[in-house]
Amino acid sequence: MARRSGPTNPFYIVLVIAGIVFAVTACAYGVMTFLAMQAGYADNKPRLLAFLEEHGGMLLTIELGVLAGATFAAIGTDGYWDRRAAEKKSAGATRPTTIHE
Repeated sequence: MARRSGPTNPFYIVLVIAGIVFAVTACAYGVMTFLAMQAGYADNKPRLLAFLEEHGGMLLTIELGVLAGATFAAIGTDGYWDRRAAEKKSAGATRPTTIHE
């Protein structure tokens, strides 16, 4: 696998973080749904699951929106970051070198 030399698109970092947060939230929401079907869930609700029961749908929607926005931003700015890396590389290649004897 070839390694990119040059600046990393910052939207990729946002994508990774948002993806991890979304995955954790979706798993917790699934656990909450599973536990809600069990007897005695209403009596002993953990705070995280109570929060997800009340705000989980909106939280997942917001996280999905952030993922979509970051995806479009990453795709849209990829050319910019590639050109910037190529310009830096070509500027470095034309720089005169000095030899100390």
